[in-house]
Amino acid sequence: MSNIKILCDTMNDVPNNIMENYDIEILPTTIIFEGKEYKAGVDIDGDEFYKLLRSTENIPSTSQITYATFKETFEKYINEGKKVLYLAGSSAASGTYQSAMIARNDVDGDVYIFDTYSLCIGGGLLIGEAARLASEGHEIEYIISELEKYKEKVQVYFSVDSLDYLHKGGRISGTKAAIGTLLNIKPILKIEDGLVKQKTQVRGSKKIVPALIEQLKSEIGEDFSDKDVYVGYGDDLKERDRFVEKVKEELKPKNVYTFQIGACVACHSGPSVLGIACLNKQL
Repeated sequence: MSNIKILCDTMNDVPNNIMENYDIEILPTTIIFEGKEYKAGVDIDGDEFYKLLRSTENIPSTSQITYATFKETFEKYINEGKKVLYLAGSSAASGTYQSAMIARNDVDGDVYIFDTYSLCIGGGLLIGEAARLASEGHEIEYIISELEKYKEKVQVYFSVDSLDYLHKGGRISGTKAAIGTLLNIKPILKIEDGLVKQKTQVRGSKKIVPALIEQLKSEIGEDFSDKDVYVGYGDDLKERDRFVEKVKEELKPKNVYTFQIGACVACHSGPSVLGIACLNKQL
């Protein structure tokens, strides 16, 4: 049994198949809806979050995990004789990583912090690899060295059906949103350099899924027979199922897993969001 405790935060989405196999603790960020605060995954689950997202005209916001929470959590596991490995959501997108670093300096014990430099499922796949390596008995230094190799091998793309949330969240201008809506433009976004960036665009909702699949193929190649592909969704289960079938048909991967896209992305994308991801170790 490993003496390493894996910690992460809700800036990164950890799929259920990974959570079920490993002992991972997720520290919740705070979601603020119209002045009311919710701890992600504690006070509000994914389905409830999306219901609230559809029910309000205002964009929810998130606040980072506090120094006090990190210090208390680190000390808890140190006192249990554990070494702690915390995998943080991108330092480029939040100050959470810095808060954890300050807390680490104020505790007496083995606490290691790794910046996934990613968001959503991107960091989730790295967290899964860290947990797998820990369960195999590897030391933290080796795990971190492997994660550094994998950082650039995680490919994550997603798209949104409506530009309203990107506009409300200040990601695009009102003019760009209005023109995009008029022309039925759908952005294809990628998690890159720790942030969300637009890579291309398509016209019409029906082109989103084929475009996401093609973007993944352009990064990884044609052969997915030995790879796991992850399909992300918001609250549209029928669209999720259609997406899964298309991935199986087009890519023929080893496995297809689904995950619900969390608040970190959905606060800005809105509920009509789809994503695709793969960790290509052979790259």
